Amino acid sequence: MKNILKFGLFLASVIILMPSCDDYLDTLPDNRAELDSENKVISLLVSAYPNATSAMMSEYWSDNWDSHEWANLNTNNYMEDLWNLKDQPNREGNDTHFRSWELCYKSIATCNEVLSVIEEMGSPASLSAARAEALVARAWNHFELAMLFLLPYGESSSTDMGLPYMTQPETTVKPDYTRGTVAEFYKKIQEDIEAGLPDIDNSLYSQPKFHFNTSAAYAFATKFYMTIGEFDKAISCANRVLGSSPKQVLRDWQATVTMSMDNSEQPDAYMQKNNPATLLMSYPTSGWSTRGPNNYSTGNKYSHSQLVARYETLQSNGPWGNHSQIYIRTWWNTNTNKLFHKKIGYYFEYTDPVARTGYQHTGIVHFTTDEVLLYRAEAYILKKEYDKAYQDLTTFITNYTRSNPSREEILDFYKDMAYYHYEVVTQQNPDGSETEIQYPTPKKPLRPPLYQIDYGQEQEWWLHYVLHLRRILLMGEGQRWHDVKRYGITVHRRVVDVGHKVIRVTDSIPYNDKRRAMQIPQEIINAGCPANPR
Repeated sequence: MKNILKFGLFLASVIILMPSCDDYLDTLPDNRAELDSENKVISLLVSAYPNATSAMMSEYWSDNWDSHEWANLNTNNYMEDLWNLKDQPNREGNDTHFRSWELCYKSIATCNEVLSVIEEMGSPASLSAARAEALVARAWNHFELAMLFLLPYGESSSTDMGLPYMTQPETTVKPDYTRGTVAEFYKKIQEDIEAGLPDIDNSLYSQPKFHFNTSAAYAFATKFYMTIGEFDKAISCANRVLGSSPKQVLRDWQATVTMSMDNSEQPDAYMQKNNPATLLMSYPTSGWSTRGPNNYSTGNKYSHSQLVARYETLQSNGPWGNHSQIYIRTWWNTNTNKLFHKKIGYYFEYTDPVARTGYQHTGIVHFTTDEVLLYRAEAYILKKEYDKAYQDLTTFITNYTRSNPSREEILDFYKDMAYYHYEVVTQQNPDGSETEIQYPTPKKPLRPPLYQIDYGQEQEWWLHYVLHLRRILLMGEGQRWHDVKRYGITVHRRVVDVGHKVIRVTDSIPYNDKRRAMQIPQEIINAGCPANPR
């Protein structure tokens, strides 16, 4: 029986030696360890979850963020490169595309070693839950890489370039991998999910919210099946998460209204592991909690501020009325130039309490019941089962707001709304005066690469509703980029002045832009892996 866990080269060694791109894919995060007991195998699964988050990258690349042009705004080289869509951005900080690549593949390597050792132990029934977690975690890490580095799943996925899908521990110096196609990559994700789901067992964990417990695994499966257009499977998985009374497992949003606007109460509440709405969470090493949706001025040249909030997100009108009807409190300060909901927590790990040095961490909730409910409603919409969709959306909206809009109010709201336009138009009035009219709205033209939509009809209006709600719900968490890719939503790089008006648009990312797949790291290209097309 093999019970020695073999590790690939650590990052620093790989950068120096760089024998092949695949060494980056197979390094593990821990020191050499002996896997000579079942408990040690299970404990290694802590490393199946990457110590990184892609929230910063995904928010910057989405339509949630604008550039601001006035004095004394804070930025750095990485933020500049990220905003300007550079293929190889500067690596300042812990939120870079290279770090996501490296740490996701490290976590995948952990999963592969666990699976290999379990097989060599004879696949005992006592380790079936550990095997299941390793399979689902391996699928999730690959899925996270796909969200960053692959084009969206759609009609061209049989020819679009995929990524290496790692399923075995490395035993050779230069293993031969090909990138394959997007379709092949997603098929392997699906195989891992479906192999792992039946054996997930919550009793395996002392801290289940930090692992793929049953609800978290089925929440991930729901999101995955929505991505590939398997709506019946998405609904079935969502049912496992939500149960017969979904409102009982949703977050108590009304309670947040009375919470303090300091930097801890709302974020801590959002990260409560005993909250039934929180399904999977982590505290990765990350500066996003200070650079992004918070009351620090760090990174405020590029931010979610008044223009996008007022017309498209947190302060926009909806079928529910104005933003005061939503059970969240938004924070705005002219000095920081950020408008947000205080839920992304900043946590500091002191390695030297005397010198007050250590590591920044960001609190991340990966899956929630609220998100799952919106995905199920979306699946019903795409199946044209509008009564069921309306029921789910009513459950959501009456828990998230003080309002309960009728079916007709919802459809009329999005039917009558103008499509988004990114410029300011000057209108001549009869008396000779001029009025500046802003045209940004949350209703954006949809060009999904996979789904078929009845444009200008009921289905489209329902989709705008669910996309609007999810954009507000998950603001600052990086999830809008997923919808931007799935629905072919064009992103405009807007520059906004001190009066919160668009003064120019420097770039756009339309539905068919190859840049919707971020470029893989340069070291990987240099070592022989083909670059993403441009």
